[in-house]
Amino acid sequence: MEFLILQWQQISLSSWVIGLSLVGFMIGTWAYSRSGGNPVLHPLLVATPLVAGLLYLIDMDFQTYYAGNGILNWLLGPTTVALAVPLSKQMRQLPPLLVTIGITVLVGGFFTTVSAIAIGALLNAEELVILSLAAKSVTTPIAVGITEQIGGLVTLIVMVVLLTGIVGILFAQTVFNLVKITDERWQGLILGISAHAIGTAKAFDKSPRCGAFATLGMGLNGIWTAVFLPPLMPILVAIFL
Repeated sequence: MEFLILQWQQISLSSWVIGLSLVGFMIGTWAYSRSGGNPVLHPLLVATPLVAGLLYLIDMDFQTYYAGNGILNWLLGPTTVALAVPLSKQMRQLPPLLVTIGITVLVGGFFTTVSAIAIGALLNAEELVILSLAAKSVTTPIAVGITEQIGGLVTLIVMVVLLTGIVGILFAQTVFNLVKITDERWQGLILGISAHAIGTAKAFDKSPRCGAFATLGMGLNGIWTAVFLPPLMPILVAIFL
């Protein structure tokens, strides 16, 4: 019951600022479509600075904007779960690949976390900032939950997750070409692990199979990170700081 109350509280905070998000995304989608799917004009790359500029003009802080998008934030969870539908159509391909998929998720998920912490420490970032970077490669609903649990800033992790996804789709194809990864299944899995929902959306642009494996990578990495990161975070901070 408490869980349902919290969900309703999040939805009930929705306000007119949802319109800013929708208009920004519509403009971004139009620009992306007109460009022929150029990743530089990804809807989020266009919509984010547009909405940020409007918030600056009307002097609205991020917390107010985020709370006002309550129903959109809530829908991130069901939308992520709904991605299991295309994945179910690829289930017959999974059994022979389980070991490879498992190793890729375990190593990839751990590496993305440790590399974020290490880079933050190398740049002499404050501990609070590093705590807010650790879950950068996990989809937003899970990243927010993990960040709250380890004591980071939700406002920062939301932006870092967005930037991680954008950078991921901008450079993914270049990396695939360099290391000669041509199989759409592995491209999708890597996009899901490293660039979460934004990478998964890009994978669906390639094909339903690529998108399904991206969904698998995103989901498994989210679960794996939620399991290992909170208990290991004090150890990782002690090592790098």
